[in-house]
Formats: sequence, C-alpha cells, structure tokens
Amino acid sequence: MLINGGLMSESLRQDAVTSEIVTYMRRMISSGKWPVGSKIPSENQLRTRLNVSRTSLRSAIMQLAALNVLKAKQGIGTFVISALHDEAIFEETGKNMAVKKEIVQILEFLKIVAPTAIFLEIKKFNKCFKGLERQLNHAVEAQRSLAYTDQAAFLQSCFEFHIVIFNSIVNEFVRNSVVEAISRLQTSVAALQPTISSQVILTLHTKLISAIVDEDAKRACSVLKKLYTYLTAHDYLRNLS
Repeated sequence: MLINGGLMSESLRQDAVTSEIVTYMRRMISSGKWPVGSKIPSENQLRTRLNVSRTSLRSAIMQLAALNVLKAKQGIGTFVISALHDEAIFEETGKNMAVKKEIVQILEFLKIVAPTAIFLEIKKFNKCFKGLERQLNHAVEAQRSLAYTDQAAFLQSCFEFHIVIFNSIVNEFVRNSVVEAISRLQTSVAALQPTISSQVILTLHTKLISAIVDEDAKRACSVLKKLYTYLTAHDYLRNLS
C-alpha cells in the first residue's frame, strides 16, 4: 500500500513514514556515511532531503536515540554514538513505540476528563467519596513502601488507587469511561515497565485524598490535573525503549 495513496489513516501514514526514515538513517550509519562520533545533518536539512514532516523525523530520531544509536545535544545537533544493534531490537522498539503512543493518548484523555469528573461529582454528590479516606490512606502507605522496593508493583498500586476513586462516581457513563481508560493504561504501562520518580506521585496522591475528604471540588480537580500533566510530560515517556 502506497504511503501517498490516500488509503491509510493519518496515524498509520505517519508511522509508515517514520519507519522509512529509520530505515534511511540505519542505512546511512551501516554504510559508514554517518560514522560513530559524527554529527548527522540538521533537522531542516533532513526534512528537505527526505520531504517529511518534523513530527515523523523527530519520532525516528527518538527511536534511534532510545537504542543509544543517536544522541541529541541541545543547541549543537544530533550525533551517532554507537553502531547499529541487531534487527530484532529494532522490531521490538517499534512495538514499544506503539505502546508508548497509546500511553500518551490515554493520559491526554484522562488529563481532560478525570479532573472534570471529580469536580462535578463532588459538587453534585458531595458524599459520593464518603468512607474512602481510610482505604485511600492505606493504599498510599502501601505505595510508599513499594516505591523503594518494587517499581512495577508501585505503579500497579497507583492504578488501583485511581480505580477505587473513580468506581465511586455516581455518573455511570463517566465512571465506566474513566475506569476503562485507567485499566488500559495499567496494561500498557505493565508491558513496558518504566522507571519513574515516585515522590511527586505520592505527594499528589496525599493532596488528592485531602481534597476529597474536605469535599473541595476545585482543589481535587487541580491536583488530578497536575498529576496527569506530570505523567504526560515526564521524561520517562521519552526514554521508553
């Protein structure tokens, strides 16, 4: 199927273009035209040469950077830092990049929907979270201990924490939509097992409990928005390989 044939969705077309750019870059490196230690052409030069978008080009560079083949130095350029890895590693990276894209999409959805849902539920049904304080505090204490012993279990515990909160929402449609999104996020993150700083998450979880207990809709909304914004923007998403 031709990329320019108009038969592919925009997302699939972009993925295909990115794959072609990666193939081109690998060929330049393996042929010795871009030797280890050399600086590759600038972003503008590559975009002109390959007639591709900035998004596709950066995605390709990110894939090779995740494999420690390329390294971008801010204000200087992008350099070849090691020889190519085995083909199988590239295939696995492609799968991981697809999972990473799904993670970002889910987080963007939750960043918009979840804070608003919390705000409206507290405003309309200010007793919907009544009785959760003890359970949520216990969950955060468990997260605190897991953060230093088992990163994967810590992240899974965080997802369960959010599922408990949103399962208490009265609006069935919103409840099911958010819980399903969190469950999908839980599965996707488990597949990649990223390492992420836990202190910010623990602090925001504690503040979220306080806002829920105080039935402070505005504060709960703000805390949740900060949490999902942090997760969406965090460096671990750029470092997934």
